[in-house]
Amino acid sequence: MRQFCAALALVPALVAASGADRADPIAPDLQNSTGVESPAPPEILSNGNRRAAGRLRHGVLTIRLEASTGIWRPEAQSGPGRVVHAFAEEGRAPQIPGPLLRVHEGVEIHATIKNLIPGATLKLYGMATRPADPNEAIEIPPGAVREVRFKAGAPGTYYYWGTTTGVPLNRRFRADSQLTGAFLVEPPGAAPPDDEVMILGEWLEGSGDLKNAGEATDASLVINGLSWPHTERLTYKVGQPVRWRVINGSFGNHPMHLHGFYYSIESMGDGARDTIYATEDRRRVVTELLPPGGTMSLTWIPERPGNWLFHCHILAHISPELRLLKETPSERRAMVHQTGHDPNRAMAGLVVGIEVLPGETPPGAAPGPEEARKLRLFVQSRPHRYGADPGFGYVLMEGPGEPMPDTTTAPSPPIVLTRGEPVSISIFNRLEEETSVHWHGIELESYYDGVPGWSGISGQVTPPIRPGQSLEARFIPPRAGTFIYHTHSHDERQLSSGLYGPLVVLEPGQTFDPAVDKIILLGGAGPESGAIEVNGSTNPEPLVLRAGVKHRFRLINITPNFARTELSLLTQGSPVEWRAIAKDGADLPESQARMQPARQMISVGETYDFEFQPAAPGDLRLEVLLPRAGILTSMVVRVQ
Repeated sequence: MRQFCAALALVPALVAASGADRADPIAPDLQNSTGVESPAPPEILSNGNRRAAGRLRHGVLTIRLEASTGIWRPEAQSGPGRVVHAFAEEGRAPQIPGPLLRVHEGVEIHATIKNLIPGATLKLYGMATRPADPNEAIEIPPGAVREVRFKAGAPGTYYYWGTTTGVPLNRRFRADSQLTGAFLVEPPGAAPPDDEVMILGEWLEGSGDLKNAGEATDASLVINGLSWPHTERLTYKVGQPVRWRVINGSFGNHPMHLHGFYYSIESMGDGARDTIYATEDRRRVVTELLPPGGTMSLTWIPERPGNWLFHCHILAHISPELRLLKETPSERRAMVHQTGHDPNRAMAGLVVGIEVLPGETPPGAAPGPEEARKLRLFVQSRPHRYGADPGFGYVLMEGPGEPMPDTTTAPSPPIVLTRGEPVSISIFNRLEEETSVHWHGIELESYYDGVPGWSGISGQVTPPIRPGQSLEARFIPPRAGTFIYHTHSHDERQLSSGLYGPLVVLEPGQTFDPAVDKIILLGGAGPESGAIEVNGSTNPEPLVLRAGVKHRFRLINITPNFARTELSLLTQGSPVEWRAIAKDGADLPESQARMQPARQMISVGETYDFEFQPAAPGDLRLEVLLPRAGILTSMVVRVQ
């Protein structure tokens, strides 16, 4: 069975076939259980989580909440609507996400909750002292009111949520899917916080059964109730500390990727508990997986001005086809040609745009071409690589000459650079469509980040690389580690069919030795495929190691939609031991750089580095699988 995220990628074709009427902006998702027509529900507002709800007096927060039904428009107030359930403060309009609860540790919450959802009993979770029992719920029949009093409990990032169907949070698909609100507890005496609170949500019309997810006819993925390009644009200055809290109130897994910068994980939780890390234990990442119900608080410092993105790295979750507002046939044809360079059309869903303004100190300039190592990267295709569909790939050259057309290697070659050494990479597009290259995990100037029509600053915006044209990317890698280069145009086709490759940065004086430096690259296996290629093949060649020699394993997941991929190195069915070194190219904290069983969950857009020293000759096995779905690909690892 395909992973749900991969199945959701099939939604575009089904949506196109549904013939949605653009003239009718409201498509009800909720039937009145009595069969009696009721007045039109109210409009639901998006909630940016900037105003704390309730009234705080004498150490008690009094909050009066209502759960009701309304019309939700995730693509702006003039866009199409869906009828869903939402929370509201009494006397105010319903909101998605629900009203923000923010208190200090020790505060008592006095909450009154009224269920105005017709004909449905509401089960409300999360109104309890933290840490909490995740299964403890308050049941509120239709029209009833319940009161609850409790102390806030331990500081952390939490949430409350509801359901009228009795299903767990990771199975809320339709009308209940947006019944989530943030519940934040600050340390005693903490100053008023300056942070952004983002709640991820998904709405899916269909059977509501994971096994039949491909039957979905409509979907919307949102941050604070809105889908890109309607999500809030965030603006910061160079050097300004940034703090975010991210809550996954949806049923899906979301690997959240920040372009251009690392972020530091301050805490991770599940809504009932929050683990706050000591300063020395906070790992730095560019992508982090948030499972359903997961929470994360993070900090980062914008070091370079320009436009940047924070988004889920699952292609199905940022697909432009998932908009509720459907294009006419002529608009769809135009969109095919525009999505490569129009960021407002090229993406939808779980995307936030960030503008970093210059600070007091001017940023350092990118290296000039005269002082940089010069590489050329040719973007090419190979006919019938995936049946009737072509395969795509990169051909890397240093020095004179050009590759033969219509040739690629699978996988694309590693680009090996040196920390602190300037590089100029000229990208030549030999495809029949536009393309781009994003240097995933590399800290560089915005113009070279590779998002056409978005990356850049002061009127200088990165253009798409049109057929027959080229674009130069210049940067100085500031750290050694394992990174990725991949397309950021027409992602569903190009990324799925091979436009990705490993990027390795070494310390000065080091050389890349394939005998001991082993890249394990997980990628797509063609459009609409449910398979995973390992190093460019679903039947990869054996990996050869040397007994008694320390090897470095560089694990990369750049599959289109496989969010929870487990990679294991086994001997006789049991994992061997290896030592964790780095995550996303950044060295791990000392407490996490340790020996551990060789079994690693790796999500889309993540890289991991491990050291492994086999003791004796023999055969090992590297397995790539999806939990509950079985092995997708395996590789023989031969120790000589």
